[in-house]
Amino acid sequence: MPEMYERFKGLDGSHPWREVSPDAFIDYRAYHRPHGHVIYFNFPLAREMELIPEDHPARINEQLVTAILETFSLRIINEYDLSRRKKHPPEGAAEPRLYMATRYLQMQHKNKQGKNSGDGRSIWNGYVKSKNLTFDVSSRGTGATVLSPGAQEADGPVKTGDNTYGYSSGLADLEEMLATAVMSEIFYRQSIPTERTLAVISYRDGTAIGVRTAPNLIRPAHIFRYLKQGRHKELKASLDYFIRRQVKNGFWKLPAADDERYLKALGYIARSYGKMSAVLEEEYIFNWLAWDGDNMLASGAILDYGSIRQFAAKHDKYRYEDVDRFSASLTEQRYWARVLVQVFAQAVSFVVTGKKENLRLFKSHECLSEYDHSFETERDWRMLWRIGFTPDQIKHLMREARSDVKEFRRALSYFEDRKISKGIEKLPDGLTHRPVFMIRRLLRELPGYYIAHGVGEDGTNDSYMPPDTFCQIMAASYVKRKDLRMTPARISNVKNFQNRYWKLVLSSGESFVQVLSTLRERSAIINDEHRMTGDGMTWIIDEVIAIKGKITFDELQEALDAFIDSQVLIPGEWQPIPIEEAKSHRLKSRLFVKIQANLEEYKESI
Repeated sequence: MPEMYERFKGLDGSHPWREVSPDAFIDYRAYHRPHGHVIYFNFPLAREMELIPEDHPARINEQLVTAILETFSLRIINEYDLSRRKKHPPEGAAEPRLYMATRYLQMQHKNKQGKNSGDGRSIWNGYVKSKNLTFDVSSRGTGATVLSPGAQEADGPVKTGDNTYGYSSGLADLEEMLATAVMSEIFYRQSIPTERTLAVISYRDGTAIGVRTAPNLIRPAHIFRYLKQGRHKELKASLDYFIRRQVKNGFWKLPAADDERYLKALGYIARSYGKMSAVLEEEYIFNWLAWDGDNMLASGAILDYGSIRQFAAKHDKYRYEDVDRFSASLTEQRYWARVLVQVFAQAVSFVVTGKKENLRLFKSHECLSEYDHSFETERDWRMLWRIGFTPDQIKHLMREARSDVKEFRRALSYFEDRKISKGIEKLPDGLTHRPVFMIRRLLRELPGYYIAHGVGEDGTNDSYMPPDTFCQIMAASYVKRKDLRMTPARISNVKNFQNRYWKLVLSSGESFVQVLSTLRERSAIINDEHRMTGDGMTWIIDEVIAIKGKITFDELQEALDAFIDSQVLIPGEWQPIPIEEAKSHRLKSRLFVKIQANLEEYKESI
């Protein structure tokens, strides 16, 4: 391996989580899986992790491919393999190294204390230290472990690739891994807390390995496992490990004294969870939060994109169906994130006092007030951002016009919450009750309408947008005539919305007309009509996979990077796909055309 890629060798399975408890993980030997093909590599992330030099071009080469495959193209030797006494590793394979599959709570398991659950298809490759951060690295799709829900259903080891039991194969689909890579990078670039993907390796059978990384890959479920089992020593060790990493990475500053240290850490947790749940709700991002703390990072970030959806509108009746249960809804995420903070309060109490008390005793813990305040603050910030206000204007409004912000939210919620008359509909992955209105469309069009119809410097304007125009602008294409009926109540709400909107503009502390011009420019980007949705992403990735064998790695990487740039909807950073790119006859250009077509077709979906 060339010297410039020498740091990949450090990802050899060693990891400090092993020191928490002997049963915090199960070790697996893993050997090189042949015929892997690197289909995606996150060059900016690799530079941050110092796996490649800072000046390394965003181009693949044979030596880098070798480093990636030797490090991550792995298959574990599981219990099923050992019971069959097959030759492992296969003839010609490198000598296996040990990698851990970690234990944590999972609600899919019958046992609710985490005795048999955890990484069902993943291993931890190790960790990487850069100048600024320590990153954890793990890989999905490396083989079936005994911790998978399928292994419990089968009541014994399952062969890698066997889909007989739920979540039993130990493999990952290429579609899922590529979608995760692209979607997580879009979220990250928009300052949404999330895991990231370093690389995706594809195989001839349509499976893949996705390499996941974050500065701290510990889930609440890792820590709560010891709480549920009443194991004080291990709970303290796991919580201390998590806190040390957060401090070492510079995210938290904590006092030395234990009791005070834990309480301040709890405050950090409460605020980060409040912020995360507000971002999910306000940005219409579905993430299945539940009591086990499995589908998120303990630091308060998105994890596991298998069930992540970004909606075009407020699909707060959507529920994901997973074998024998339905998920929480978009707006219920706030409740479950709050419950997780409450469980952390219970865990901290147990660590400090040595006594495990009932969770109900923590329902009024002071950290929950911090959670609520963080949620409300972040949600209001995100709402004002969606309207198009600048950060300075948002700070002014939140400091000087809180009542106006609160009243506008009420006016906005009336239209966000309207649902079509058809009722609940079954979907391939769950069910939903579709919204009547695409609110982002209205926020994009409203300031331009006012400017076009003439407004005075003092905000006077006798020509409000008529109620029927107001509703038609943001009506989804699937709504029926009766869904848009102009009742006296709806007409009143249209007038109230516009009054509250104008009050915010007037309260921003700047020239009314100038603020409207700013809102028009910024909201056109923030609320771009070709914003990615879950369905749109699914079909875009299908187009990428269909073309991958006909296009070079570098061209495909350029196309994916350009798509990511076009979805970072931040004024000053947004880079739409150039029109000339879509007019060329190159394969990359044809892919751009198909991406745009899918964004258009699914711009109103989940």
